[in-house]
Order: sequence, then C-alpha cells, then structure tokens
Amino acid sequence: MITRMKNWPCLLKRFSIQQFHQFTHLSGRLERAPQSGKSSRDPYLVTVVQGRSKKPRFPGERSNQRFGEDSWFVSSTPLAEVMGVADGVGGWRDLGVDAGRFAKELMSCCSGQTQLSDFDGRSPRNLLIAGFQELSHREQPVVGSSTACLATMHRKDCTLYTANLGDSGFLVVRNGRVLHRSVEQTHDFNTPYQLTVPPEDRKESYYCDKPEMAVSTRHSLLPGDLVLLATDGLFDNMPESTLLSILNGLKERGERDLLEGASRVVEKARELSLNASFQSPFAIKARQHNVSYSGGGKPDDITLILSSVEVPSV
Repeated sequence: MITRMKNWPCLLKRFSIQQFHQFTHLSGRLERAPQSGKSSRDPYLVTVVQGRSKKPRFPGERSNQRFGEDSWFVSSTPLAEVMGVADGVGGWRDLGVDAGRFAKELMSCCSGQTQLSDFDGRSPRNLLIAGFQELSHREQPVVGSSTACLATMHRKDCTLYTANLGDSGFLVVRNGRVLHRSVEQTHDFNTPYQLTVPPEDRKESYYCDKPEMAVSTRHSLLPGDLVLLATDGLFDNMPESTLLSILNGLKERGERDLLEGASRVVEKARELSLNASFQSPFAIKARQHNVSYSGGGKPDDITLILSSVEVPSV
C-alpha cells in the first residue's frame, strides 16, 4: 500500500506510473492447515494463497508469509478455520522502516492467538484486538502500521465471521454472484484506517486507529461458496465484474483448480495495474475525490486468499 500518514501529505500524490517498479514475483501455495480435533463431518475450507510483490522479492519472502509489504496467515483449530491479510503502510519507507514487517508481525500474533484454548472462532475482531495488543505491548515494539482483514469459518454452524479495518477486504461468492462484500474504511482518499505502533516521540504524527473500530459481520455459508480475502492491490485494480468472470470460470473446486484460478486473478490484477489507460477502481476513486491522478492502474503488492466451502462426502 502506498498511502500517507497523518502529517505527511507529500506522500499522497506519488502515483505517476513512472514511479512504480514492475511486479517481479508470483508465488502460489496450497494451504493445508492442521486439522487436529476437527470432526470428520464438519464443513471445511479448501484454501489457497497467491500473491505478487511489486518490487523484487527478497530471499525467503514467500516462506516468510509476505508479498512485499503485504502479509497473511491461514490457521485451523478444532472449532474454526481462520485466515487473514494485512497491508503495511508504505509511507514508513521514507522513514527507513520496513513497511511490511509490522504487517507480518501482526499476522503472526493473530495466528498465534488462534491456538489458545479459549479461541472459539466467533469473533475475529477480538482476535485482532488480542493480536494487536500482543504486538504493541512487546518490550521492543515493531514500529509501523497496516490495515487488517480477518475471517473465520465456525465449523459447527458453517458461519463466516469477519473483521475488517482499512481498505483490505473480503467477499463471498455464491452461484456466480457476490453475496457479501466488505466496505473500506478511510480517513481520506488512499488513507485507510490503520493499526499503528508509532515512535514514542512522534505519536501525534500518525493515524492510530483502534482494532475495536474494525467492522464485524456474520454470514451463513453453503457448500460451494467461495470466500476471498485480499489486500487493496487487488481491489484497486480489478473491477468486480472482471474478478467474477475469472472465478466463475472455475469448473472444479479442488486445490489445484483454486490455485489456478487465484493465479489468473493475481496475474490479471497485475496486468491492469500496469495499464496506464485503464480506468481502474483506484483511478475512479481518485476522480471522485478530486485528486489529480493521470489514470490507469496502481502498481502495488497483491495478496489473495481464496477458499471454497466443502463438506465431507459420506
């Protein structure tokens, strides 16, 4: 995410296509989170993770659960399947801070919280609160900020619970149509709500939104539904109609099929982000906010988690 922080307005208008690097790394993965304790009759998610870094990848980036300044996690417990994405605020780069490290540490804390005995999977907002508290109360805190979107599928009632803060997000697709979609939270154009651990001597210079501000939703799921979580690198570049066209082309819902579909989504988003004449969702929003932008896509890191709801065959 390239965006501004509270008292850094110069970061807002760095959007000319010439200022962005080409995407250089695509990596996909089948996610098989541990399933211990899960009933053989419970619904489950078939989940894949796909993404692309805007800048050249650093060694071990993929195994470190990062795509550039984005991060993610997938976890499984006896009661729920859990996933999350976070997008580090790029303005920290100008201060010499790794903008993706905060997102990575936040997702790691949230993942660890899912393994506690009292985690029941029905409140991803509480999960976000607990993960952020763990991160922000470290003896040597990680400075930075990020958006966050968490989703859990509670097994017994096959219900999706979500918590979204900022402009990452989720959607649920059923029978080829978007059934539910998150709404982004922003202070201003390209300035999303964000969780922040600021330097001690400059707290007033940053947006410091609280995890309690995350929007929580609850949705009943059916077998065959698709659940998608992504950072704004996807949503800023790909119209919903284009995304649905690719997802609806999935003939099967096996892991390989989902990974192929996720790869096509990420590749198409990357292609659109580099198209200087394409009226991207980002360009349209800029115009709506009277922000000068030459048009075209917005090169950015892209992270996508794609899941299909399945039930065991009897």
